[in-house]
Amino acid sequence: MKVFLDANICLDLLDTTRKTSSRSVKWYLNNKDREDVEFYFSSDFITTFFYILTQKKKQTPKIAIDAIDMLSNEITALYLNNEDYISAKYDFEDGIIDDFEDLFVLNSAVRTGCELFLTNDRELLKMGKFKKMKIMTP
Repeated sequence: MKVFLDANICLDLLDTTRKTSSRSVKWYLNNKDREDVEFYFSSDFITTFFYILTQKKKQTPKIAIDAIDMLSNEITALYLNNEDYISAKYDFEDGIIDDFEDLFVLNSAVRTGCELFLTNDRELLKMGKFKKMKIMTP
């Protein structure tokens, strides 16, 4: 099974002071060594992680990069492409949801064959699924 971790889940793994962190970390630790599961996140999140860790959490750039590197060694970064953009554009025009950035990432996960999109985003969770991909919280 291919599982996509939304930015908020990855941030929970990087910053254990977040209120949703313990649940996300527990879920990840319970599943990370399963041979039938592959984990993904969007490479687009890397700059967000760096910004939050250095600017909001006041970590040094080296610590932030080391944390992101550790995450990237365990979880495959997906690179967005034009196909994802075109699909997101059509979904946005169809009014699926009004968050274009989320549509871009969701379509990237679908293109990769992810069956599960793990998030704490309430709006995405209300959807329940996107195309054939299930959306759930840890």
